[in-house]
Amino acid sequence: MSILLVELETSGHHITSYLRSVVNYLSNKNKKIILLTSADIKKKDYYNFFKKKTKIIFTKKIEYPINKNYFNLLKFQFNYYENIKKSFEKIIKKNDIDHVYVNTIDFFDKPISILGSPFKEVKFSALYLNPKFYKNFTYLSQNFFKKNIYEALFRRLINIKSLDNLFFVDPLCYQYLKNQETKFNKICYVEDLGTGNIEKKIILKKKYCRKILNINEKDFIILVYGKIRLNKCLSELFAVLKYINNQNKIKILIAGEQDEMTKIYIKNKLKRSKYLRNKVIIINRYIPDKMEHIIFRASDLTWTGYSKDFYGSSGVFFLSCLNRIPVITSDHGVIGWYGKIFKVGKSVDLENKTKLIKTINAIFKKKIKYNFNEVNKKHNFINFGKKISRQLSKSL
Repeated sequence: MSILLVELETSGHHITSYLRSVVNYLSNKNKKIILLTSADIKKKDYYNFFKKKTKIIFTKKIEYPINKNYFNLLKFQFNYYENIKKSFEKIIKKNDIDHVYVNTIDFFDKPISILGSPFKEVKFSALYLNPKFYKNFTYLSQNFFKKNIYEALFRRLINIKSLDNLFFVDPLCYQYLKNQETKFNKICYVEDLGTGNIEKKIILKKKYCRKILNINEKDFIILVYGKIRLNKCLSELFAVLKYINNQNKIKILIAGEQDEMTKIYIKNKLKRSKYLRNKVIIINRYIPDKMEHIIFRASDLTWTGYSKDFYGSSGVFFLSCLNRIPVITSDHGVIGWYGKIFKVGKSVDLENKTKLIKTINAIFKKKIKYNFNEVNKKHNFINFGKKISRQLSKSL
């Protein structure tokens, strides 16, 4: 029995958390695992993990567009789909594939809905991370018509005969689908997670971690982590910095790879403001597991703010909980829902400066109590891989 895993994006928690969790569990069940990915993975610290547990087949990487207009995104999706289809045709000639697992179907959800499966008659399952069709939009707005198109495409996707399972980490979307008159028996909810480090962690002391990062022991560090994009609301955070109590001690640590637009934005902001230059610490690169642990241990608060057009989940939220660091979240979408359900920080309207300042001040003064145990018990590396792998095993 063999399973083909598909993930061309070699950076971010899609592969470091989601896929690594699945592979870790499947490999313990003596499944033959083939991974289709791009050669960029050779540069990553987790390459040896996948090399040891899977047979890796490389294909070209389809670059995500810098200019994210609708046409460029659609072109990206169809190129991505065509690449996977051609790669699969080569793989199937030399390998017996019993099932395919797509780790991020979001990258080609529209062409697969229109053109059908790129895996011929072979059964497949997929993880759908950021569906947009269930959002409530104002009638007659442009987004309302987009919603109807997205939902029609989703129904075409779910009705593909060779699709066995469609996994969601979005609890609000899953509940929306369960409440529909049409019963979607292929859908499966799996709790999101935030860590890709499967080795036993050595808990480093905060003082030691700050020394490595050259951070003052007395500073209060607000961490912005992961793939750094403009939708993480850096402008809102920068805008309130001067108004936080004891703001001389406040520093912002921005750690992770920045996309080009965000890199330009941060560079221009710091160039124009001496104040911000003294407040912002930047680590603009991929963060390996050990450095990730050091960064979180050195921090006091994690910023998971997102713009109003972002409704999805956040691996950084759960990673922060795992490290027992309080979180500020937006007050909308799934991330806002998590912030309200789990008492691990505060959900705030980021456009309301008064409330945002008040919230950061309360966290700074340690006036809020947190309960990380509940969220970490449900959302963790073992549970994620186990749930998906067990479902996949039923299809093999």
